[in-house]
This record gives sequence, C-alpha cells and structure tokens, in this order.
Amino acid sequence: MLADSDPLTAWAHRPTTDFPGRAQIDSRTTIIVPVYGHADHGLGLSLDVEEVLGAAVLRRASKQWTNEIPLLVLPPIRFALAPYPPALGALDPETSHEFIREVVEGIQSSGYRKIVFWSTSPWNGELIDAASRDARVDLGLQTFVIEIKGVGLNLHPSSSDRSVAQAIVALQLEQAPELPPLEAPTATDSTFRPGKRVKSPPVQYDTGIDAVAALNSAADQLAGLLGEIDARAPLGRTDHRAVAVPPSVSWSENSSALYPSSRRTTYLPALTANQLSGLPAKSTELVVIPVGAIEQHGAHLPVSVDAMIAESASIGLASRLGESHPVWFGPSITYGKSNEHDGYPGTISISARTLRRVVRAVVMNLHDLGFCQFALLNTHGGNSAVLVYTLRELQMELDIRAGMLRLPSSPELSEQENTWGFHAGEWETAVMLAIAPELVRMTKAICHYPAHLEDPGKLHPENAPAIFSWQTQDIAPGGVMGDAPAATAEKGIRWLNSALDSVANQIRLLLP
Repeated sequence: MLADSDPLTAWAHRPTTDFPGRAQIDSRTTIIVPVYGHADHGLGLSLDVEEVLGAAVLRRASKQWTNEIPLLVLPPIRFALAPYPPALGALDPETSHEFIREVVEGIQSSGYRKIVFWSTSPWNGELIDAASRDARVDLGLQTFVIEIKGVGLNLHPSSSDRSVAQAIVALQLEQAPELPPLEAPTATDSTFRPGKRVKSPPVQYDTGIDAVAALNSAADQLAGLLGEIDARAPLGRTDHRAVAVPPSVSWSENSSALYPSSRRTTYLPALTANQLSGLPAKSTELVVIPVGAIEQHGAHLPVSVDAMIAESASIGLASRLGESHPVWFGPSITYGKSNEHDGYPGTISISARTLRRVVRAVVMNLHDLGFCQFALLNTHGGNSAVLVYTLRELQMELDIRAGMLRLPSSPELSEQENTWGFHAGEWETAVMLAIAPELVRMTKAICHYPAHLEDPGKLHPENAPAIFSWQTQDIAPGGVMGDAPAATAEKGIRWLNSALDSVANQIRLLLP
C-alpha cells in the first residue's frame, strides 16, 4: 500500500520513534525519494507507467541490499512536470521545486543527511538536478540523482529503449499495449534542445523482448549505483569505503503490487490516454481524490496512518460502488500539511501553499479532460482548512461541483474519545489493526487526552467557542490524543466498514 516498495525499507511503515531526529544524526542511511509523474509516453499503456516501471526496478534493487546497507524509501512524489497532455497532477516548475524542497526538509528534520532522487521522467531531470543541488548548497545535505536512463531504461520520445520499458510495464501489469495510431506525431526543433513536442511518438510492441531479463538488469545496475553511494564518505571527509558488490537476485514475480485489480478498474492513472479521452460521460461522473499525510502517530503507529487509511478507503469505496455508479479515483495526494507535528521525526510536511497548488493542479488537469465533479477524500484534519478554501476557489473559477468527504467516527466511541481522541487514539489505532496489523505496536500504545469534558472554561484546543493554535508537543508530548490501548482489530473492521458504507451512501446521493 502507498507504493510497490519493499516493506523492510519503507519509510512509511515506521513509527516516529524509529527515526533518529536532529539530536542524533544518521549520515550513512541513504534515503531514496522516488519522483514519478502521470503522462502518456506513447507506450499504449496506462498513465502511471512511470510508477509501475520505477517501483519495480527500485523494489528489486533495494531488496538486494536487505540487511547489508541501510536504505529507506519514501512514498513517491507523484506530481511533477509533464511535457504535454494528457497528464494528471502536472505541476508548474516552482511548485515542483518547493514540493521537493519541503520533503527534503522533513528528511533532514528526521535526522538524515544522504538523499537519492530516483526519477523516471525525462522531463523532470533538470528540475531534480536543480532541487538536489539546492539541497546540497542551502541545507548542507549530501544529495544524489539517479535517472532511470542511468540503469538502461528510457522514456524519452527520441529513445529506442522505450520498447524495453514498454515490455517491462506490460509484464508487470499483465496487459498488452494498445496498438499505436497509423501516423506518428511530429516534433519541432528535435535537435535544438529542449525541442518541442505535442505528443510522444508511439512505440510498436516488441514481443521478442525478454522483459524479466531487462528488469533484472536494470535492478542490478541500480543496486550497484546505490552501493557506490553507500560507500561514499559523508560530506567533508575522504574515507570512502570499498564498494560492495550487490548479490544478483533472480525474480519470478511479474505483477505490480501498486493496486489490486478491483481498484485499477476505477483508478484514472490506470487508463491509457485513449481510454481517458474516450470516456463517454465525464461531465456527470464523480472523481474522488484521496488526500492523506505522512506524520507521526505516536510510538505505536507508523507515520503513514493517514495515507494508508485514505488508500484503504479508496479500495473499499470502489468495491462498494461497483460498476453501477460512475465514480473514478484520481491519484492520491500522499503528503499533507502536517507542520503541527514538527519536531517528531518521520513527519514529512508540505506547506499550505504547496498543498493548494497540488490540489489545483490535479483538479484543473482533470477538468481539462472533461470532468466537472470532484470530491476530496481527506483523512488528515490538518489538511482541512487548506482543502476547503481551495475547493471554494476552484468552484468559482471553473464552475464545477467540488466538496470534501470524511470517514465518520463510530457512535460506539465514548463522548470523551469522540471529542478529544482525534489523533492516534482508539479509532485510528483500531482501523490500523484492521488494515495493517503488522505495523501496529500495541505494547507501546498510550492513553492521553489534551482536554477533558469536565474541564472548566470555553477555551480549548479544538471543538470549543474559542480555540488556541497548537503544536502536538504543546498538548500531547507522546504524540497521542486518545485512548489507543482500547483499540482492537474487531472494532477497527466494524468501524471502517460502517464508515465506508456511510461515505458510499453519501457518494450515491451526489450522483445523478
């Protein structure tokens, strides 16, 4: 969930207490930041080919180094530059640069200094090079860039290697590419950098390519590059280690774990450009865009709680609504505005400005494609204010129907828990026990409330006539607001199903 990554190296699977923090700097662990876009690369495959391809190579490469060199892989940044339509979540260069910068600052605050940007799109190379250099100069971090062309794969329209990438993605998705059109689009100034293209030329599907061998070769090359990066001394030193040779691994699996097939049937990035443009009733169909966060949830839960609940809810809603209801799911916005959790390592927060721009980009791209109804499925309270005023802005500007969906809490919760158990408490802990029990450490769960029903006065941190702005460390030093030990998997299954039933009914009422 969140990405096709190795659970042993997934940043998102760890609780805040597993990160060193500013007080204990880890200068060796390599943090990998994948940057994937959604665009048509002429392969006749889905718009998420970059993530399918990049994740498959990265997963295999990182597993080669399991228990040998320290790696941590962040959830991917799924929004970046795009060369031409159709694209989903195509950002402008300034927003892309700020997004990367804010993610890097979260990594630095979590105690790490060595960062690798893993990029799949030929259109983002220069942007990432600039962002990486700025992180080195401005923040004093040790940064590296690996583009997918560096491991023998390439998505650039002028590259003959696109057929190899096409074969690998087709294998992962177990899906044959669409036949290309008869006439290839033309390019302007193809030899005068950067050139100008209105579309990537189509690739003829070559069934003679050994996709498994090509994938293994790319993974071996990436593993080798990560080994060189690991051997390099920290900044200011020259005591480089000897470069280790990664063990070569033969892989037999050939299917992507990005999403179950039931989710991909309603996931817009899983469509090809032709399928997307040919949808018959886009103006009346609803697009649900999950919005989560990567932030601390106490010592007992991983930092990915909000993002994982958003993904799980999307899958559950897709299965409930089925083919009889015209609902699509857009690309998930995994990172949110979480600066109230600053000071807790593992938290990756983007600013209100960046969150607004990402939401605008996703909605405006989809509107350009013909969609007119949108719902943000938000699972992090800290996002709410930004999402509401951004939706108001988009409603007026684009004359669209747009609103926000939230998973309701359970009426079984006590009044105290329902009022003051709003972070890492009984509800979130129970739901995580239902969807990812292996990531929950109940022996570390605590009960803490930032206020009580019987407290005098009307000034409180939330749910009161007057509130004071707070950081988590002000009102909950342990990072928990609620009764986490009271949670059980049985409650989580029951509460999540009830919440999804409620939201599915709400969606049905929104549809024609």
